[in-house]
Amino acid sequence: MTDLDLFPAGVRSVLFAHAHPDDETLATGGTIAWLSDRGVHVTVLTGTRGERGEVVDGPLSALEGTPALAIERERELTRALEALGVSERHYLGEAGARAPGLAPGRHYLDSGMEWGPDGFAVAAADASADSLSLAPIAEVVADMSALVARLAPDVIVTYDERGGYGHPDHVRMHDAAVTVARDFGVDLVMVVGEAEANDAGVYTRDTSPEQPEVLRALDAHASQLKLVADAHGVLGIVHSGGQHQEIPTVEYFRRYPR
Repeated sequence: MTDLDLFPAGVRSVLFAHAHPDDETLATGGTIAWLSDRGVHVTVLTGTRGERGEVVDGPLSALEGTPALAIERERELTRALEALGVSERHYLGEAGARAPGLAPGRHYLDSGMEWGPDGFAVAAADASADSLSLAPIAEVVADMSALVARLAPDVIVTYDERGGYGHPDHVRMHDAAVTVARDFGVDLVMVVGEAEANDAGVYTRDTSPEQPEVLRALDAHASQLKLVADAHGVLGIVHSGGQHQEIPTVEYFRRYPR
């Protein structure tokens, strides 16, 4: 498959639906930058501010567990989206992505997560009633629909059925996007993992040409990750949980069946 199989030449508007700040860069940053460079109107919809995220050791570590973390992550997201060339951004439930007739300014909270016995994430036991994963799915769909009705995107991009690694907020965004894409007759493209790279219908996108933009966007998310060079000078990612990761240069997608 080629780039144009998922994003044909006639595509002028693409909506990326993510759950937390930094998801857009880690999962789809290269593709966002590629589309932006082609002149496509790229909109990023973010479900929460990532209030419950852990913070990497360093000058921002004191923000963990405080209201100031959400404010910092908003700033980080703004800088990251600028680096990726994003045309428009919204938070779910706020102006532009709030259904008519519902109380304005809905603030969906990060659900947090715990690791389940199957190795996939589940909602934290103390997730707030206002968290994204516990919000009525009809409300989430209505808010996303309000944005899609105005944007009329050609494609919506979001997580797969398991939300990648199972995070309940990712799953909520997937479930809502499936309904919205069906209701509006929009193509839905899902991010999948490297483990599925050889599966039928999985598209592999080389994002090496977009690495300068992706690196700037990753660097913007300073509360969540660090870019660290190894002994050979090769940059990698250290996440807030201490996990080390190579900087991805490939993104994998699968089209949701219509």
